[in-house]
Amino acid sequence: MKKFYLFFLILLIIKVSPFAQEGKHILKQQYTVDFFKQHLQEATDWVPYPAVNQSAAWRTVLSTEQHAKLIQQAEGLLGYQWPMTRASVFLDFAENGNRTNFEKISFSRRDALSILVVAELIENRGRFMDDIVDGIWSVCEETFWGVPAHLTYQKRGIGLPDVNDPVVDLFAAETSSLLAWISHLMGDKLDKVNPMIKERIYIEIDRRIFKVIESDPKYRWMGYGRKNVDSTLSYKERSFLERRPNNWNPWISSNLLSSVLLLEKNKDRRAKFVHQVFDVLDNYLDPYPADGGCDEGPGYWGKAAASTFDCLDLVKMATNNKFNLFDEPLIKRMGEFIFKAYIGDGYYLNFSDAVSKTNHSPMLIYRYGKAVGSSTMMEMGAFLAKKTPGGLNMPEAYSLLRKLPELFYSKELLMATPAEPLISGAWLQDIQVMVSRDQEASKKGFYIAAKAGHNQESHNHNDVGSFMIFYNGKPVLIDVGAGTYTKDYGKSWVISSAYHNMLPIVNGQVQITGRKYAASAVSYNSDSHKIVFKQDISKTYNEDLGMRKWERTITHNKGKSIVIADNFDFSTTKDSIILPMMLASKPDVTLPGKMIIKIGDAESITISFDQQQFELAVEEINIQDAKISHTWGSTIYRAQFRMKNKTSKGKFQFTIQ
Repeated sequence: MKKFYLFFLILLIIKVSPFAQEGKHILKQQYTVDFFKQHLQEATDWVPYPAVNQSAAWRTVLSTEQHAKLIQQAEGLLGYQWPMTRASVFLDFAENGNRTNFEKISFSRRDALSILVVAELIENRGRFMDDIVDGIWSVCEETFWGVPAHLTYQKRGIGLPDVNDPVVDLFAAETSSLLAWISHLMGDKLDKVNPMIKERIYIEIDRRIFKVIESDPKYRWMGYGRKNVDSTLSYKERSFLERRPNNWNPWISSNLLSSVLLLEKNKDRRAKFVHQVFDVLDNYLDPYPADGGCDEGPGYWGKAAASTFDCLDLVKMATNNKFNLFDEPLIKRMGEFIFKAYIGDGYYLNFSDAVSKTNHSPMLIYRYGKAVGSSTMMEMGAFLAKKTPGGLNMPEAYSLLRKLPELFYSKELLMATPAEPLISGAWLQDIQVMVSRDQEASKKGFYIAAKAGHNQESHNHNDVGSFMIFYNGKPVLIDVGAGTYTKDYGKSWVISSAYHNMLPIVNGQVQITGRKYAASAVSYNSDSHKIVFKQDISKTYNEDLGMRKWERTITHNKGKSIVIADNFDFSTTKDSIILPMMLASKPDVTLPGKMIIKIGDAESITISFDQQQFELAVEEINIQDAKISHTWGSTIYRAQFRMKNKTSKGKFQFTIQ
């Protein structure tokens, strides 16, 4: 198998399409297997963070408040009764599509173990050791470290896990990393309880993870399926295989690297394994958009770009800085996407399967920014940390890979200069996303984000041509975003273009999923006063519909208005054309040709339209999904602008001011 290397693909980035930047590889001899044999520190010598016998070092970097909070959390888990992952709960996914019942049990076990380990690490009095050992043994006894929804990777498919067919999914890799960190940090304290504990950890990780990866599997998350795809396959099959890998790739890779660097003592094996993982990670970075944009949505940034950071940071530390890729422009742009996607007050643009109000780690943003020399990222991390009581914000749950630096560098972060990253605008030409706000460094006035792109982005929603608008930092026209994952999530209403802003519903037909269903004739122009974003979305619909043209022009007149102007043409007359708008609050539609939306107690905005062309109706949508209601509350609204007359071509304009 021809090897492709992470480090040289970044050096030459050549534009080949509006959606991806394919890298060309130039061999760097110093990053061969021999390089890693020479420069990787021995597992017994590598000390990325203080172990339990250096608990005094932890007390110097934690505040009294932080220390007390961490100990209190663990004290609540003394005598913890480790819940069982029963077969009947495992089968829930196969029988009714429910994945949360099992995940609650599995994740809660790992959360508890992580909390207990951190408390013992910083206290080192032995109070939590019995529960830690019980937790380790309990996890080692599990048949499968992943989740039921990911059993598609085993030969027998969905159902119960086959102990003879271990597969590496997101959570098997996370579990491996968790246990590897525990073995490394607790060290001799585990041996004093019984030497078999660390032996068991290694045995389980070796058989479930190391040997599986070394057997050279071709899991879809690895990205090898993009190469040499059989041209005789159907378009749908080719598109599935050609789709570039998503956040699973760096997320799993970071946990594989943690595991092998912390546990594997065989020098040759460690070097070969690291090299093999980088081959996988290379498949992720090679086609990554050169603008650094995460087309999965910023909600996945923490497992996409940030997990790439984890990979590079781990190996940089493990080689005493001999390996360092943080000066590569692509890596920096991948990190800086997070502030380009930031709206304000905790809101992020949320195209694709993301949530708008999300909880990114301030420390992760700060550390990434520090590594790549991005002052805006560092200021953003400090800003988010200042808004967190006690300065601790660890959304990563049981990931010690994330939690340890979160704790160790907490004082540095809290002393850093904070600034909310309210940029005036950005154009990400490769993922075809634009953002614009009325005033730099201010939430006052309009903010708009709009996209073109295609309908087979990772975690895709059919949303080509959609946009979202905020005013004075408050949501007005929204992207509903991600719902709770179930077996039938691909059929959810939140994915349909019928629930995205102003994506036409023509004779009941909506946008189609697939790589070829993409925007065309995309352009972006800007100056200090105006942004103009154009595209044709006609190719996102079934060809049988006869949509020859649907040109959309979005103009942001800064400090004044946003204008949506469309020009369409069909080969035949259409009986019904509806334009939906998704709203965070109930609008006032009593005035003809106007929809008025109240912002706060004193202000409002008006959406004006031609009442001769459209009739307006508003429906209330009661949200039952906890993931959606977390951001938007229990109720959202859907305005439907229905064209009054049958037509085959026309123009219209909506003005928002």
